[in-house]
Amino acid sequence: MTISPGDNVGPYRVIEPLGQGGMATVFKAYHPALDRYVAIKVLHPAFKEDSNFLARFNREARIVAKLDHPNIIPIYDFSEHAGTPYLVMRYIEGKTLKAVLREGKLPMARVLAIIRPVTQALAYAHAQGVLHRDIKPSNVMCANDGHIYLTDFGLARIAAASDSTLSQDMLIGTPQYISPEQARGVSASECSDIYSLGVVLFEMLTGRVPFSADTPYAVIHDHIYTPLPLPTSINPQLSPDIERVLLKALAKDSSARFAHATDLMTALEQAAQTAPAVAAPPAPTPTLAAAAPPPAAVSPTATPTPTSAPVAAASVAPPRRSRRTAFALGVVALLVLIACGALVMTQREVIARVLKGVAPVSTRLVRPTTAPDAVAPAKTRVAVNPRDPNAHVQLGDAFVKAKEYEAAFGEYDQAIKLDPKSPHAYAQAGQLATRLGDLDRASKYYTAGRNAAPEDMDLLLGQGDLFFKGKKYDDARAAYEKALRLKPDSAPALWRLGDLDRAQGKAAEALRNYTRALTLDPNLPEAHFGLGMLAVGRGANDEAKRQFTLVINDPAAPPDLKDQAAKQLSLIGDK
Repeated sequence: MTISPGDNVGPYRVIEPLGQGGMATVFKAYHPALDRYVAIKVLHPAFKEDSNFLARFNREARIVAKLDHPNIIPIYDFSEHAGTPYLVMRYIEGKTLKAVLREGKLPMARVLAIIRPVTQALAYAHAQGVLHRDIKPSNVMCANDGHIYLTDFGLARIAAASDSTLSQDMLIGTPQYISPEQARGVSASECSDIYSLGVVLFEMLTGRVPFSADTPYAVIHDHIYTPLPLPTSINPQLSPDIERVLLKALAKDSSARFAHATDLMTALEQAAQTAPAVAAPPAPTPTLAAAAPPPAAVSPTATPTPTSAPVAAASVAPPRRSRRTAFALGVVALLVLIACGALVMTQREVIARVLKGVAPVSTRLVRPTTAPDAVAPAKTRVAVNPRDPNAHVQLGDAFVKAKEYEAAFGEYDQAIKLDPKSPHAYAQAGQLATRLGDLDRASKYYTAGRNAAPEDMDLLLGQGDLFFKGKKYDDARAAYEKALRLKPDSAPALWRLGDLDRAQGKAAEALRNYTRALTLDPNLPEAHFGLGMLAVGRGANDEAKRQFTLVINDPAAPPDLKDQAAKQLSLIGDK
């Protein structure tokens, strides 16, 4: 079967070919019913030789089509045309990582920007029981808006289901990126995908794949038997810590590799903190765009010809200074701020920020907060501005810190009296009542607040928390999902949905929501705590320890969440 521009494939009008691989040909097409462009991947006609293939294709395609993650290109449809199966996917305007790598080696900041969303997509798919089996740069899309996608999930799996001559003769996986066990014909696992991702990472950091030869089978032989060339022998600027990450990811023995994609990412980020500022020869500075929801138009795995410069997903933190430099800068900033009398943090918080390389940002160095220290300035603001509702809210917050809760409620009530339409006082009062377990009181504040401001995010999330604490899970989900509809990129709504899924025993859904939240805010302590609890549930204690440690070391993490993380670490240590 030959498909040409202008042909109809099902309800789709073919516009132009985009690329061809060993298993399929990709076309750009137009779907008039929904007025959008799509990418159609038409599998090789040889698959028709297997009379049972279409049934297996439909079964496997259904599994892959259920993957719902912001960094996985979704499958919209699948069917067959003249007996040949095809997949319909979102069309992405951008270029593949393969095309990006042609421009030269990448600085560490951009490597992290691309690899993080890929590992998050992999972690989510693995939790659904779906392996990729063919990770390579041409299957990573860098959209023009900076979003990163992993594509072709399950295509190798679908091809492997066939008894056709093509699938019997075809190596499932690309030689330069194939894992040793796949090369030997052994069943793939999560660790096989991690090996392939390790090859991609090796190429990003050194500018070449570890093994190349004149024939595919010579490359396969090297993956199985030839020791990995030391990454620092190719790029001497790589740090020993980065090299260790690559050596572990590319271990011949699958049991010696990282067990999970998140383990690889955690190790890479930790290694990058101690790496030189430039881990590879300079490349064009990337534009870090916010990891927004996927655009309406989407692209295939083939490489279009973009007009804009490549960009990377901004779910990645900016490059960090070395510990010594960060420490020195932090100390200098601390001394300057102390001299100016401009720091408002406890000594413990200051030390924690300096050790993490974060300059203190508040106003006056003080002893740990006491009730008079917290309340007196706020009382002064109220005395000066008695009709200012914000001043009363701030005094209420100060009373909360001083654990004078009834006084706090009194100030919130006064703020509400002064400005009945302002949602902030309702939200603060509702949160305090929920925290104290006074659910009836919290309900009254949230009901009144929602009447005043029905679409306020804080009130929606707070009311969801109230329902959650009262085990009204359906009502909590409705509140969180409404908040997400109002603001689709709300990381707080996503981690709350993750907590709700976890409470209801929906581990896969929880993982998806936590990883989506971290795509938007990589340092979100609540999401890291949730991933830690999921890891505890599956017995992955090392991963759980890493996630809980991230929470404990985060200066911005809520104190009660740090306490919970410390408790979980203690429980793991007792096992």
